[in-house]
Amino acid sequence: MTKPIDSYRKLPKQARSQATVETILEATSRILQTDGERALTTNAIARLAGISIGTLYQYFPDKNAILITLAQQELAITDKAVSAGFAMTAETGVKADPVRAGIRALLTGFKGRQRARKALIEALIVNGLADELTRPVDNVMREILAAQAQGGNTGMPAMKPVTAYVMTRAVIGTLRAALMEQSAYLGTAEFEDELVKLVRAFLAA
Repeated sequence: MTKPIDSYRKLPKQARSQATVETILEATSRILQTDGERALTTNAIARLAGISIGTLYQYFPDKNAILITLAQQELAITDKAVSAGFAMTAETGVKADPVRAGIRALLTGFKGRQRARKALIEALIVNGLADELTRPVDNVMREILAAQAQGGNTGMPAMKPVTAYVMTRAVIGTLRAALMEQSAYLGTAEFEDELVKLVRAFLAA
């Protein structure tokens, strides 16, 4: 059974402690993106973060705990960005394509650090937390389906829950495959366009 995230570290309560944790997480992300997971050690993280190894261990017992914390933090940020993207409807007064805005937010999550994102996804899977990878799109789809059930304007055609499920898994599966393969399509307008076409095809059907 996977332990809840709070059991992995001492929770930072003061602003200074929170800043230290954020510095540790940012250093971890930068190492993953620049040098890869093989170069990631707690000593390397502490050195880049400009703190002592003892300070690092005050908050995280090991490298794995840092990876999980960083992955969950980035997923939470991406969740909010995707939700905001799909929330752009005629009611907001913002002229935007909610499908494209949501897809773009999903693609640019994790600060666009795709190599780091791959390592963090692998860490979640290894630790039995793979179900969290669909959270950004699942939350949005639940909001859209709930609003449609109540007769609200979501800016998107009505869909059945099964349609939403298959559609979200198609998008997440394609993105995960591209990340695992570190495909050259990542970060390109062409890849974004194809994912938008995929969602629109489901909605049109």
